[in-house]
Amino acid sequence: MTMTQRARRGVTLTANPSKGVRIERDGSLEMTGAGRFALPLSVTENGAELGVGRLILTYESAAELHAELGRLLVESQDPTTPDERSE
Repeated sequence: MTMTQRARRGVTLTANPSKGVRIERDGSLEMTGAGRFALPLSVTENGAELGVGRLILTYESAAELHAELGRLLVESQDPTTPDERSE
């Protein structure tokens, strides 16, 4: 959902765990019988649990996620601004 779609639906992003729909990690990463990675997740709305599930990732999708997270972690520690990095 885009920010425009959220605005039309009256949905705002917040860090408050008791407001809105949230999907959060709910346990340790596991391996499936097929050799995939299973990330346990819980879904809440306004603080009330709606359900639990697992995000199943292939090796390739897990490696891609790992690379993206690593890049974002490095960038978040970089004291330079985006404009300075592009020079």
